[in-house]
Amino acid sequence: MNNQSELEKYVEYGVAGTPQIKADEKKHWLGEFRERITFALNFEQINRKEAIKMVEEKCKDGRVNKLILENSVLDTIAEKYMDVAKKYDKEYKTIDMNTNKEIALVLASNEAVNEKDILIEKLPVLPEAFYHAKNKKLCKKHMQELREEAPLFIDEFEEITLLDKMMGISCGVCEHMKK
Repeated sequence: MNNQSELEKYVEYGVAGTPQIKADEKKHWLGEFRERITFALNFEQINRKEAIKMVEEKCKDGRVNKLILENSVLDTIAEKYMDVAKKYDKEYKTIDMNTNKEIALVLASNEAVNEKDILIEKLPVLPEAFYHAKNKKLCKKHMQELREEAPLFIDEFEEITLLDKMMGISCGVCEHMKK
C-alpha cells in the first residue's frame, strides 16, 4: 500500500506530471496504444512509392480514423501522406517522439482493433518489367500478370483496347522486353 499523503502525491504530479498508462508503449507507437494501431511503417519504408500506395489502400479500412507521422519525416514526404489523409478524410497529425527512431507512421483507430501484423517486413514491389514500361497500357497477358503479382499497382495501368491496337499502341512491358 502506498503511504504517500495527498499533498506528497500532488507535489509529485506537479514536478513529474500526471502518471501515464503504458507510457513506453505510447512513445513507441507515436502517442497511441498498440491495440489501436492498424498499420505502421518504419523510417526505411516511409520514403518508398510503394509505401504511399499501401497507406492509401489501408486508409480505405473504415476502422482507420487517423494518420500520425513522426515529426522528423521530411516535409516533402509528409506532404504526400497528408494528401492521402485528406483524400480519405482521416485526421492527420505529426508528433515529436525524440526517443522513437523506429516508427515513422501509424494508422490508428479511436477504438481497440487488436490487429496482428501491423508492421510489415517487406512492402509489395512493382515487378521490374512493369517499372520500366514506357507507357501504361498493357496487353491482356501482362495485365493478368500484374493482377496476380502486384494488385496494389493495377490502377496505374490500363489494358490495351481494340482502338489502341488500331492506333498502333502496344504493350509497355512487351516493348521493354524487346529492347
